[in-house]
Amino acid sequence: MPLTITNPYRLRIKCLRNVSPHCADLAGRIVVALRIEALTQPTATLIEDLFDHLDAVGSQRGSSVTRLGIWMMGLVHAKALLSTVVEMFLADAAALGGLSSVAPA
Repeated sequence: MPLTITNPYRLRIKCLRNVSPHCADLAGRIVVALRIEALTQPTATLIEDLFDHLDAVGSQRGSSVTRLGIWMMGLVHAKALLSTVVEMFLADAAALGGLSSVAPA
């Protein structure tokens, strides 16, 4: 079951695209890979968490990819994402976030 594209999603992706077009593309790929039927949290919370993490990556904040990875591992545990896909997403995020983004949380 795909994630419903809502107005808050559209607004957040537009804002992220202004900060980092590549992070916005990554967000779109993550949303497509999500199995939201496996989650109990509201979609709005999922979108907020995703974009909060990717805003930090796009702004190249320290430890941002590490925190994204921790959050994504919760999605793997919930069976909403595959670990092999998460590895690819995190590698892409690390390239976008810079060296300090992969520092300890």
